[in-house]
Amino acid sequence: MPTRLFHMVFCLAFLVFSRTVPAQTLPSLPMDGKIQRGSLRCGVAYYMVKNDEVKGYADFAVVRRGEAPAQAAEEGFETRYLSRNGIGPRPGGFFQEHDGSTVLHLDRVPVYDANVLDSTLLVTFAQVAASRADEAVIVSGDIDPVEFKKKMDIFSMMVPQHFVENSRGPDYVWEPWMMPSVIWKDRPMGDRGVVRVAYASPRTPQEQMNTAQALVMGILSREFQTIAVRRIERNLRDAGIPYGRLDFHYMNSTETSGNEEYAVEVQTDKEHLEAAMKIISGTLAGLDGFGVPVEEFADAKKVMMAGMVSRGNTALSNRKYVERCTAHFLYGANLAPYAEETRLFARKNVPDSTETRLFNQFANSLLNQLSSLTLEYRARLDSLDEDNALFQYNLAYLYGSTFKEAKEYSWQRDTSGLEVACPRVKLKETKPEPVSGGVLWTFSNGIRVVYKQVPGLRNFHYSLLLGGGLSGVSGLTEGEGGYFGDMLSLYDAGGMSASDFRDHLAVNGIDMEAQVALTFTSIHGRAPSSKLPTLLKALLALANGRTVNRGEFDIYLRNAKWAQEPVDSRLYAMMYPGFSYSAKKYVTGLNPGTQAKAAQFFESLFSRMNDGMLFIVGDVDEPTVRRTLLRYLGGFRTQRGAAARKTLRYQPRTGTVTRREAGGGKAVYVRLDTEYPLSGINYAMADIAAEVLRRRVVEALDGKGMSVEVTSGFHTYPQERLWMLISCEGGTDLEAVRRGVRKAASSPVSAKDLNAWKAMALAHMNRELAEPETVVAALVARYGIGKDLVTHYKESVNSVSAARLTDMLSTLAAGSAAEIVME
Repeated sequence: MPTRLFHMVFCLAFLVFSRTVPAQTLPSLPMDGKIQRGSLRCGVAYYMVKNDEVKGYADFAVVRRGEAPAQAAEEGFETRYLSRNGIGPRPGGFFQEHDGSTVLHLDRVPVYDANVLDSTLLVTFAQVAASRADEAVIVSGDIDPVEFKKKMDIFSMMVPQHFVENSRGPDYVWEPWMMPSVIWKDRPMGDRGVVRVAYASPRTPQEQMNTAQALVMGILSREFQTIAVRRIERNLRDAGIPYGRLDFHYMNSTETSGNEEYAVEVQTDKEHLEAAMKIISGTLAGLDGFGVPVEEFADAKKVMMAGMVSRGNTALSNRKYVERCTAHFLYGANLAPYAEETRLFARKNVPDSTETRLFNQFANSLLNQLSSLTLEYRARLDSLDEDNALFQYNLAYLYGSTFKEAKEYSWQRDTSGLEVACPRVKLKETKPEPVSGGVLWTFSNGIRVVYKQVPGLRNFHYSLLLGGGLSGVSGLTEGEGGYFGDMLSLYDAGGMSASDFRDHLAVNGIDMEAQVALTFTSIHGRAPSSKLPTLLKALLALANGRTVNRGEFDIYLRNAKWAQEPVDSRLYAMMYPGFSYSAKKYVTGLNPGTQAKAAQFFESLFSRMNDGMLFIVGDVDEPTVRRTLLRYLGGFRTQRGAAARKTLRYQPRTGTVTRREAGGGKAVYVRLDTEYPLSGINYAMADIAAEVLRRRVVEALDGKGMSVEVTSGFHTYPQERLWMLISCEGGTDLEAVRRGVRKAASSPVSAKDLNAWKAMALAHMNRELAEPETVVAALVARYGIGKDLVTHYKESVNSVSAARLTDMLSTLAAGSAAEIVME
């Protein structure tokens, strides 16, 4: 198996590079230009990344290869100074175990403070000196690499010389197992359960980890995921099996020193666990026995392309850079920029037929019926007959690999129903648009469009903003409105069924989702630069030619009942009991009448498209945008006048409500909520206040081994309110979290910290406003809720003072609170 598998992967990698490689070799991959690495005088490796993700902050790590964390080291690690400066642990502690090695994480170090920087370096190199293992120091953040390297050279003088031989341990040997493993984990999940099927495979050879072969393995795994998950989902739906979640995970050679693993898991009710397992088995068997046709494989690549381009354009976080450098040190993972993988994926010099044949060989080599298989159940069961579970899995596999399905899995659909003649419109007015820095066009039918070009991305973001939201819907049950956005994906449109219409969007690389808020509705997403006409035709089909698909809704309703409500929805329900217009999803709110209510709501919106706007921001040239709009905008329906906004009155719960829940990992979640006006200054100040709150909670949780994250936001209707969500994982000390909140509300803020946080907020917004997605969100805020939050952002940040911060945090602390403790 390993010889065949890696020969096939090498062949595909070589084919991709065949025009530039002179011999039977693969070139090394280029390293991300932001990363610098080398060895300090003491023999310890270092990695430095200058990354402006968070101005004034950096993430540190000490990696100790081949030495597992010692309990004594964790207990003796002095954390008080770190916590006082907002440097908190990850869930479970500062020391994390990685496949038999140790990683000390020091996240969000305020390097703007020279004293804290030097003290953190002292802690870092004290830990390096405490071991003779092969070690690396990693830092990613707002640093000057030249000056930082000088500091590391000085601190490394306190470290004894490291002489490490053969630190990577014995050579890896692939040892498949013929007898499958069955695992049953008793979990208190009520009527829910999870079935997981995992196949192990050999890891990428060490000498190929920094070549195109490693990238090809990653690409093949994503192609396998795209095809396998789609087939499994289709077969679960056709079999009438409810599922709340369908996940795929590929553990590759950059995550472990052992075998790679490909795993599929389905969450369903306990009565359908065996049926879901058979669906997974039979579907994988079909890929093993018969492979996929060229058309399906080519479509899968088209579906993946938009995501690959976006991945290549995305700036990495400090945490991600630390993870990548850790993987390079421990496992030899490549440090190539993600854009290199996108470039490799997009190359056209390999015919689809050849790639399909090699992919089918890959799937056939990976899937081996019962060999190297782990079958896992997680549920509260009376018992599990392991022999029968394996028998049923094997039976389904034999059937799936013997009898070829007649189903068609390709994404391509008949799109002739989308081709409609539209009345021509004229461009009536052009003027500057201040929020985006683009232009605002008004057309002769009253529809307005904001356009801004951002070149070089190969895609654009969009939003169709419609006037009208949940406040105009009568008879809503609590939590029902949160599902309205999803109803838009359950319509037949353009002569296609709902599922075929979703396939049509996917194969064209178009992301589309709907957000139905209290006062507006936004249909938004991302599309490739060349797909603006395709997008507009799809929007026209939804606006004018959609029909209700009851079968799709019944499947959606069945599956939603088994989905786990997220923590923020549960906290919101505690804070806003009885509020029927919530945009959150409560499982109890979804009912058989939801689709009919949504259908009436969307018909009202789509009948007056001039009571809204279209935003287009990204890599599309202006002549193309104008020409396309003039061709298609006339097809939308318009009416005179605008929808009236219904007046709502609601008073959230006052005081504090607390709930304790069993199941899952230990954690504390606290939502703070208070009436507070949304202005440009308060919007800018909320991020700074969230950082103050995070720092104080980290300090209060010193020694508890609990991580801390704080997010913030505003509600604007029926009243303007500020909220913050504190998420603390790894423990249950609610009282310490409360102490942190009280201290945040009463402790003064130093001028040094305030200036640093203002610089952080300003840099963050400057960076975000260069992203089309953020610009679209700012336009939605301006024209959807009447709030311009970015035009004078610099002035707003500069207006933040210590007194204003204290007022915001003290008002928040005195407001309402909802708390969940996971035990």
